[in-house]
Order: sequence, then structure tokens, then C-alpha cells
Amino acid sequence: MLRPTRPNYCPSHSSGVNQITIVGNVGSPPELSYGQNNVPFCRFSVAVNEQWKTDGEKRSRVTWFPVTVFNSLAESCANYIDRGRLVAIQGRVQTREYEDREGTRHQVMQVVAEKVTFLGAAKRDEHDGERPSPGQPRGTNPPQGTTAEDAPF
Repeated sequence: MLRPTRPNYCPSHSSGVNQITIVGNVGSPPELSYGQNNVPFCRFSVAVNEQWKTDGEKRSRVTWFPVTVFNSLAESCANYIDRGRLVAIQGRVQTREYEDREGTRHQVMQVVAEKVTFLGAAKRDEHDGERPSPGQPRGTNPPQGTTAEDAPF
């Protein structure tokens, strides 16, 4: 029996799939930095709101996803994403390790974005209505320990 050919098919021993798509609101303005070899990367969080009913009572939950974007897409995110903007993120989940000031090692999961779709209208700068120049770092990290009650959406 002949199988139809599949374009770009490459047999592999790997049986896993690591893909994630989230649609939600940006939690804070992205923070643009430059890593090894001056590669730009941008970090921000995305809040995904879920609503449902249990026994006729409305329930809701907000799940926060830390997102990291690299290269020219990082600079685009830093320049055109503001807190509250609706975005669609496609990418993969990756773990990252770091050591805090006390020397304790931590491991966190993050979404490494491969595609970011800006949904809804871009917000204007409150001071003069102009966007920052390309590559200009903005923002701070999202608040730690944020709960569903703190979500601004």
C-alpha cells in the first residue's frame, strides 16, 4: 500500500508535540532587553479569562502566562503592545531556571512566542499620543502574586 506524500514530512523518533495558543490581555507593557550577541528579547504576561457556570452560579478564573519573544518580533511587541491589549500568542512551552539572591534555584515555565497577533486597537501614549521609538525599552514586570480579583479585564 502506498501512502500519499506529505510536504515537509520528516520522520522522527520524537513523539511529542509542544504547541500552545493563548488569546488574552497583556498584563503590563513589555520589557525589552538584549541578550548574548545583542539579540533582542521581550518579556510580558498575558491574562486569559475563563468564565463558566456551576449550579447556575457564574464563576471566573484568570490564568497568567509569562511570555518571551525574541529577535525582531520582540522589538515589535515592545513598540506596539500596551497593558490591556488583546493578543493571540502561538508558540511553545519551555522551562527556565534561575537562581535568586539567596542562592536558591527556581524553575519556571514560560511561553516562547513564535507568532504574536495584535488584536484590537493599539493604545496611544497618554502624554503626547506618539509611540516610542523602535527598540526603546518600556514597562516593568507584571505584579507578583496577582489573583483573579486583581485582573483589570
